[in-house]
Amino acid sequence: MIRTEIQIRFNDMDPMRRVNNSSYSTYLELARLDFCNRYLQVSELEDIPFVLARVEMDLKSSVLPGASIFVETWVSSIGTTSWEFSYSIRDTKTNELYVSAKTVQVYFDYREKSKKPIPFDFLKSLEKERL
Repeated sequence: MIRTEIQIRFNDMDPMRRVNNSSYSTYLELARLDFCNRYLQVSELEDIPFVLARVEMDLKSSVLPGASIFVETWVSSIGTTSWEFSYSIRDTKTNELYVSAKTVQVYFDYREKSKKPIPFDFLKSLEKERL
């Protein structure tokens, strides 16, 4: 399981003085980027070997100003050409669950513009984070 600390920015807030729902997708994106930085050699955008195919989020509680949060990310399912990340966005101090989410990624070669089976080396990286 990967833990990604999140810095809440002023522009993440909405007029109701809570983190705007759209900001949670950005937090998931930061967690996926953290995964890439840990397991992949990415020097160009085309080196990222997947495309996001699906996002599913359940909002449990609002993140309010002053909260300190993190995203936990793990691999919950692996197929031939795709895999699923599961996420929890939680409070650093209380461990309160704010958001549970899932995304589906498809292994994709941007240079060839086609999906492909997950290569063995990358599959090993996914299996390290599988729960």
